[in-house]
Amino acid sequence: MKGQALNGLKVIDLSWHIAGPYCTKLMADLGAQVIKIERPELGDPSRQEGPFPNDKPNLNASALYGYLNNNKQGITLNLKTERGLEIIKKLICDADILVENFSPKVMTGLGLGYEELKKINPRLVMTSISNFGQTGKYRDYEATELITQAMSGFISSIGEPEREPLRAGGALRMMEYITGAFAAMSTMAAVADRRRSGEGKHVDVSITECGLLQRSYPTVQNSFPTSPSKHTQRYVMMPSIEKCKDGYIGINLLTGKHWQDFCLMTEMYDWIDDPRFTTLFYRLQHKEIFRERFDKWLMQHTREEIIQLGAEWRVPVNPVPTFEEMISFPQYKEREFFVEVDHPVMGKVLQPGAPFHMSETPWKINSPAPLLGEHNSRVLGDELGISETELQILQAERVI
Repeated sequence: MKGQALNGLKVIDLSWHIAGPYCTKLMADLGAQVIKIERPELGDPSRQEGPFPNDKPNLNASALYGYLNNNKQGITLNLKTERGLEIIKKLICDADILVENFSPKVMTGLGLGYEELKKINPRLVMTSISNFGQTGKYRDYEATELITQAMSGFISSIGEPEREPLRAGGALRMMEYITGAFAAMSTMAAVADRRRSGEGKHVDVSITECGLLQRSYPTVQNSFPTSPSKHTQRYVMMPSIEKCKDGYIGINLLTGKHWQDFCLMTEMYDWIDDPRFTTLFYRLQHKEIFRERFDKWLMQHTREEIIQLGAEWRVPVNPVPTFEEMISFPQYKEREFFVEVDHPVMGKVLQPGAPFHMSETPWKINSPAPLLGEHNSRVLGDELGISETELQILQAERVI
């Protein structure tokens, strides 16, 4: 059997919620040994978020936790105890990577700051994820997804211009997943550099700044010193997501050629050269006229008819499937994107897979997310040599 790309890497996962666990999930799914450390009795807060089978809360049956923590070994450890700190330092001694997303002061307050940890493991790459980064005036400020989106410019640029700004992605905590991906990438860059230098690094990742990277276009536009006007307009497309006879479709016109082909597709021949509609800017100025005619055409056609017309006229048209439809969508089935994971409590659940295929070092799910403290004996006993009797004492004292 072929190995995986990150076989041999040992990762200590001190993160919780989404951003940090998603970072370490990306590593675990590529073969890294990830030891996830959680609070005794309560575990990662995502265990309490669900969704749960039959809507019955269960620390060992959260679908969110399950998705974020496949392929990891799970142990419980109270870092506020002297014995707990001793154990975590032993685990760190031969680790390649440590990922944490506490508030910036927490790790230093526990005696686990990077300057301390590199004394016991100079090759350690430590990745710290926080709302605003490890430095700056805002470093200790509390934040939620709503705040980090606002501070990164997403909210001010989304929604109809005459209405209030909108949060991107609805209930999805988009910023945390984006940050987890950037954290994994920058961590692996530090690991690659270690091959040259032989020394570890401290990687400082800001959730807000990861969001700002997604706003590169208005950032560049506003930086032009000779620009007569700054970029303040919200991004609105027309046409965009549209309701048709039996559902929704997406249409996006990026070039002048797209507009011409769109007019031929919809048989609006008289609009091909009409200056009121040839560009997005002018379409938005005359949106009432545009909408009245286009909406009538949409309601005369089904999704499949419009998709076929789009393919025929080379107009960017795509379906907007519901999630139930997406699971069985032919494109995703052919690429085997959704994977089935057999969990000891939840049973067989379907989860998103990887958006990439690697020919020689495959991505795969080797084991479901751990139950709370499931691998205490394996990791603490087999790897650190702690006896079963001592493990029982540590559990009684709520160290694990």
